[in-house]
Amino acid sequence: MGSTFARKLVPLLLAAIAGGAWADAAPEPKRIAWVGATVHDGTEGAADAVRVLVTRGDRIEAVRPAEGFRPERDMAVVDLHGKFVIPGLINTHVHLATAAVPDAARQYLRREIYSGVTALRDMAGDARLLAELKREADFDEIASPDIEYAALMAGPEFFSSPKTQQAARGRVAGEVPWMQAVDERTDLALAVARAKGVGASGVKVYADVSAPLLAAIARQAHRQGLQVWSHAAVFPARPSDAVDAGVDVISHACMLGYETSDPMPRRASHPPVPVDVGQLARHGDRVDRLLARMKARGTILDATLFVYFSDDSGIDCSYAVAASLAARAHRAGVVISAGTDDEPGDYPGDFSALLKELQLLHDDAGMSTSQVLRAATLDGARAIGREKDMGTLEAGKLANFVVLDEDPLRDIRRLDTVSTTVRGGIAYERSAYQAAAPAAR
Repeated sequence: MGSTFARKLVPLLLAAIAGGAWADAAPEPKRIAWVGATVHDGTEGAADAVRVLVTRGDRIEAVRPAEGFRPERDMAVVDLHGKFVIPGLINTHVHLATAAVPDAARQYLRREIYSGVTALRDMAGDARLLAELKREADFDEIASPDIEYAALMAGPEFFSSPKTQQAARGRVAGEVPWMQAVDERTDLALAVARAKGVGASGVKVYADVSAPLLAAIARQAHRQGLQVWSHAAVFPARPSDAVDAGVDVISHACMLGYETSDPMPRRASHPPVPVDVGQLARHGDRVDRLLARMKARGTILDATLFVYFSDDSGIDCSYAVAASLAARAHRAGVVISAGTDDEPGDYPGDFSALLKELQLLHDDAGMSTSQVLRAATLDGARAIGREKDMGTLEAGKLANFVVLDEDPLRDIRRLDTVSTTVRGGIAYERSAYQAAAPAAR
């Protein structure tokens, strides 16, 4: 009798599930036509024009000419006449969780999204908090850009710095999976798997790593599907060692100057041994060869001019040297992404420090307004490994874009005229933004 009952019940259950009795059917994604703005879609060679963006849920369905457009019945229409639209901005270097203060991190993320930043890359912090923030952002529980983050690897000597302990509070820095000490004896397959297990998108190699070890880390990380990010110099490995190792993105324009160091510092120090500007002047051909290799291999430079502009005391080099090296890389055809290297509490004001970084790349690195926007959109997406989803306004990509009152291609400083940020199809009206009081640290 039991088996007969089961045979009758199973088809009924399947029919009920298929009919929606046991599971609510997902509502049809909302379609929105964003009409009448001048659109800079970020694609190669595309001319700006008045266009219509059609979004369905969290994706772009179409980018159409405005002329002759008639909205369909199921479309909501947003009138953007007189406005300008660009792809969502991407900050390729932040630190949300060095001190790991949740409220401060959420306030920072809120300011970023209302500044037009729709994605960012955290370059090593406490992955326990980063995973929590990423989940909240993915589920639209907080106002935040999309978040990608790194797991850090460095030589054992690096973890003697007290600062490293902040991001491993309650544990031992160098032993946790998001901040691992590595040397030639390390099981790199296991180390990379541990990094991947905490949700990291990439491995960041920080310091005190030899050229052979850096190459071995890069091979293993790529084998397991992770991006490889590093400082331009990781001591004793030079910038050219990082490029030859296959690192995807190297950070800090200033550190390119270490290519001319003779001898190369054997390990990172705090404060660091500064770039020798005399040797940099005498051996500029070494930098030229380095930049040619970067261009040939497609290595991206995360220039981070902002961090040197805000305070160039006690770090690798002066702002003038950092800016000149970024300009040199740009002239050599190296791809540059836009990152700030800041963290919650570093930069006062109601707008992201990324807007200042873009001004510096324009004013002091010789990049045009369109090149600067590309550094913060398409090339930023490439730097974080998300170019299939972000960086341009094309059908199938995420509905991540910024609506501006004025044209940033005429003046990059007009990025502060944000009217609306759209991330994943959700609109954040700038008029709704209120800066929170500084969080306790």
